Amino acid sequence: MGLYDDPENKAGSPESPPDKKSNFEVYYNFIRAKSPENLPVITEFDPFALARTRYIEIAIRELYSRIMYTTLDIVSIPDEIGSSDFSKTVYDTHSPKLLRGLMHYIVEAMADEQKIVLRKRAFKGRTNAFYFEEKTNSTDLQKENQLDLVTLDFEEFHKTELLEAYFGMVFDAIVSAAKLIRIGGSVVLKVKDLSDLISDKEVLLAVETQVKQINLALKEGKGAYLDSESDIEMPTVDMKPTKEQLEYAYSLICNATGRPMSFVNGQLAGGLSTSGEGDRKQNRQASIFDFNQILRGVLESVFGADFEIKPDTEQLTELSAFMNSLEMTSLYSNEEKRKIMDSIMPLADLGVTD
Repeated sequence: MGLYDDPENKAGSPESPPDKKSNFEVYYNFIRAKSPENLPVITEFDPFALARTRYIEIAIRELYSRIMYTTLDIVSIPDEIGSSDFSKTVYDTHSPKLLRGLMHYIVEAMADEQKIVLRKRAFKGRTNAFYFEEKTNSTDLQKENQLDLVTLDFEEFHKTELLEAYFGMVFDAIVSAAKLIRIGGSVVLKVKDLSDLISDKEVLLAVETQVKQINLALKEGKGAYLDSESDIEMPTVDMKPTKEQLEYAYSLICNATGRPMSFVNGQLAGGLSTSGEGDRKQNRQASIFDFNQILRGVLESVFGADFEIKPDTEQLTELSAFMNSLEMTSLYSNEEKRKIMDSIMPLADLGVTD
C-alpha cells in the first residue's frame, strides 16, 4: 500500500480516519493511501524569524520618523500658512485623543513602499490647518473632489529594501551580543582533580551534590562550602567582533540614508569637536536632500504654497571674519556687497532688510 495506490477506493474517500492511538499501523496506512490534496496541512514557523521581521519593521519606521522630523527643522514656513496651522497639520495630536498628522502617513508610506490616498479636511475655525482620513475605496475616490485628496506614492521608494537587509544584519549582531552576555553571566566551577573524582560513582554523587549546593548558594546569595584548591570564575567573552559587526551594519545604513553615524546609532559626537561639526553639516545636507526629494512636493500639494529651506544660521560664526573683511574692502560697492552676502546667506530670510 503506497501513496500512489488506486485513488478510486482510497484517495479522497469520505470515511473518517482510524483512531491513531488504538492502532497506529492502520492509521498510518490510511494516511499513506490518501491523496496529497486531502492530507492535513502542517505549517511550521520560526518565532525567532518573526521577531527578526518585527524588529526590522520597527527599526525602519523609527529611522524614517527621525529623518523626517529632523528634516522639518530646516523647513521655512510661509507667512501665509503660519507655524500654528503648519504644526497642527504635520504633527500628531495626542490630546484629547490621538489624531495622526501628515508626517505619520508619509513615514508609513515610505516604510511600506506603498501608495496612500488621504482625504484632506480643514479644522473648524482654521484656514490652513488640516486633518486626514485614509481612503481605500477606489470607487469613492472617483467621486471625491480631487482638491480634497492628497496622494502619497512611495511604491518606487526602494531605499526601504536596502534598509531591510541592513537592519537584518543589525538584528543578527544584537542576537550574537545577547548570547555572549548570557555566557558572561554564567559561572565556571573549577573542581580540583575532577577527572579522577568522576571515575568513582560514589564520589561523583558527592561532587554533584556540592555543585548543586553552590548553584543554590549563588542563586540565593548564601554561603556554600568549596574545596580550598577549587575555584569559581565567570567566563570572559570578547565583544569586539560583535561591535565591529554592528559598526559595519550601521555604516551601510549611513550610506543608504546619507546621515552621519551619530544620527543612526544615537551616539552624538561632541558638539565642540571637529567630528561634531562635521556631523552637523552632513546631517543638514542629508536633510536638504530629503526635503527636496520627499517633503517639498508633499507640503506644497497639501498647503498650496511654496516652501523653502531655512538659512543655516550656525554659519554666522564662521562667516564673521569674512563679513568683516568684506565690510572693510573698498573693491565693492554696498549693493555689490549685499549681493555677495545674499549669495551666501539670504539676508531677507533673517529679517535683514536694510
